[in-house]
Amino acid sequence: EYSIAAMRLQLVRIFSMGVTGFDTPGSGNAIQDTKSSLLGMQTFFNANFKKYPGKNRIEINALFEDAIAYLNNDVIFENLDRLHFLTKYIDPLYKMLGRLQNYSDSEFLEKTTEWNPNSSSIFAADFLNPYYFTLLKKGEDNADLKELGKTLFNDAIISSDGKMSCVSCHKPNMAFTDGQPKSLSNVQSKTVLRNSPTLLNAVYADRYFYDLRAFTLEQQAEHVVFNPDEFNTAYTIILDKLNKYKQYKLKFKKVFGQEIITRDKFSKALASYVLSLQSFNSPFDKYVRGENKTISAEVKNGFNLFMGKANCATCHFAPIFSGLVPPFYTENETEILGVFQDPNLNALDEDEGRIKNKIKSEKAWIYEKSFKTTTVRNVELTAPYFHNGTYTTLEQVLEFYNQGGGRGKGVEVQNQTLPEDKLNLTEKEIKDLIAFMKSLTDNSAGSN
Repeated sequence: EYSIAAMRLQLVRIFSMGVTGFDTPGSGNAIQDTKSSLLGMQTFFNANFKKYPGKNRIEINALFEDAIAYLNNDVIFENLDRLHFLTKYIDPLYKMLGRLQNYSDSEFLEKTTEWNPNSSSIFAADFLNPYYFTLLKKGEDNADLKELGKTLFNDAIISSDGKMSCVSCHKPNMAFTDGQPKSLSNVQSKTVLRNSPTLLNAVYADRYFYDLRAFTLEQQAEHVVFNPDEFNTAYTIILDKLNKYKQYKLKFKKVFGQEIITRDKFSKALASYVLSLQSFNSPFDKYVRGENKTISAEVKNGFNLFMGKANCATCHFAPIFSGLVPPFYTENETEILGVFQDPNLNALDEDEGRIKNKIKSEKAWIYEKSFKTTTVRNVELTAPYFHNGTYTTLEQVLEFYNQGGGRGKGVEVQNQTLPEDKLNLTEKEIKDLIAFMKSLTDNSAGSN
């Protein structure tokens, strides 16, 4: 019944995990496996979908034929032009198969899965369903709720001392980061534990914070509310404050029909605003979707390196470019990299990461110094980098990976999940990788 949807998701897997080598570690069979998968889908499609209009069926079959022929043309893992493969074969197949998808199937899948079956491109702005990742439902959300959430996001009234707001650490003009190695706390001269991550596309996660200690977007906000170094308050106190302000009571009445402000309403408003902070209209996204007709050779080469030789995409999965695992995008990965206290000193950062997230089942050796794989979208705007914020440039970050992380630099790192082998990236290749990552910049949400 859902075979068209299954084929489209397999195209997502081929591109995000197949041609990157994730599905074939050490075997070198990424290209052969991709060809076999495409051939299997083509055979299945031609055998089972003869009822569809002849023109559509012929065009889809031709795309399968051309994609397989392209991979047969002396293509190996090292020289595969993944951008060409995406824009000429994978994404067109994804789009055309979507046109044949049964409407009732699409309607059901849209309500029950994180993937949006009505999306027309793997790089479409609506490729994933943000409401899958939050307690807020699509039918509850609207522009007024978002605007209320934005007001709360910017208002220091919700902190204990009335001096700190969400925007204190998530500044819109900085892609909702703050430019600090570690964000300032509410205690003078003290910082919080880690670097402030971007809120752009933050909703697309099944776990939150670098150590994955929160399980929902709403729970993430709770950790900030109760944290003694941040808002240092409680919902009862926040609600008591808000209910004393006629302005807020009117705002909540406009959205919910009642003046009484509750924790549930407060959480929904904040979630609505954070959910709206999406970033899928970068120059690169627009090129893949055909909205921009050209892209520089440096960006193209950088993308191919990112998805191939540099191994970036085996942890930063397309198209979110975070550790949200395809093709279902329902689970976040954490990795042990061996990040240093300072990029110029071979001394491991002391932060223990996920093993100290106070979740009993995760107090295990495999999570020691393990941290969430964050998105590389908008990295041009979100320096400094890593959980400790001690890497100030993208060049430093890429050199760290180029050397194989902590172990590659000769430091003992227990259970490092990043391969310690050197990538042997040239100076030109590093520049091209940075050019690609900068092409993923889209902070339009920061100006709205």
